Amino acid sequence: MQDIVEELRGLLPPVFAGPKIGELTGGVIHWPTVQNKRARREIPDECFAYTGRRVIVRRDPFLAWWAGTLSDTFQGKVA
Repeated sequence: MQDIVEELRGLLPPVFAGPKIGELTGGVIHWPTVQNKRARREIPDECFAYTGRRVIVRRDPFLAWWAGTLSDTFQGKVA
């Protein structure tokens, strides 16, 4: 899984506007899901900064957190 995180680290700028995360990750990470997890305090505050009302994602802390959500196996139900 670390190779996926490193690929994203190479693609993402060090900081970027939160709503751009879907576009920048090819749809792998969805901003509304990130917002929900932030509201539930599931993502550390250090992953974000603010400029006025805009949320800025700090790439390295965010990817460190996100890496912990990855799994090598599919755990969903297949119909």
